[in-house]
Amino acid sequence: MKFKLLFSNFSKLLMDDLVYPIFLGLLIIFELFFNLLIDSDKTVKFPSIIILNFFFALIIAMYFLQKDTRQNRYLKQRINDYYLYASTQMIVLVVFNLITALVSGIFTFLFSASPAANGTMILVLMTTSWIATAIAFACRSQWTSHKYIAAVSLLVIVLLSLADSNNSILHFINWVLPPVSNLVVTFQEHSNMVALLPLVIRQFVYALILFGISLFFNKKNYAK
Repeated sequence: MKFKLLFSNFSKLLMDDLVYPIFLGLLIIFELFFNLLIDSDKTVKFPSIIILNFFFALIIAMYFLQKDTRQNRYLKQRINDYYLYASTQMIVLVVFNLITALVSGIFTFLFSASPAANGTMILVLMTTSWIATAIAFACRSQWTSHKYIAAVSLLVIVLLSLADSNNSILHFINWVLPPVSNLVVTFQEHSNMVALLPLVIRQFVYALILFGISLFFNKKNYAK
């Protein structure tokens, strides 16, 4: 019962003021623009769509968490269960990320005759969005009392997520960085969707770890 109440409330937060539909529409417009501009060069088109999905999910997650902080103080007291509350937030955003990935995948116009390639493409977009959402959750605790630190932390994580994975400076810490740039580089080198599957699994695990870290660090700010 509590889960249903929370799921409904959080979904409404994203749909209020038509913020999510408007942003999704803008994402589609950008994709169509890339299709016209880049034509059939998928080694440029698909990496661009990956990055667009990353920033789309990050902005939506930050908007959602900020709105939740402003509007749901009474709801937190009523539920009085931090882990249920935070887990439901994550589930709702993951569901919306899945919707975004499906819609975005359709408008890439990169579907092929291979079900494995098509499935991998959707998984790439979906897990990229999960990474961005997890980053927003991981930095959430800092926004309440350390806004400047939170902003800097978020900026650093985003830059590292998109930094060149082949850079000699980052080579030794590459395994702990969000693997978004690895997806881009790997696809540009191989032009093969299925070759991205190991990185999709890595992104999924990375997102789970970030969500777990955020659950631990955000607990003390639950009532704020």
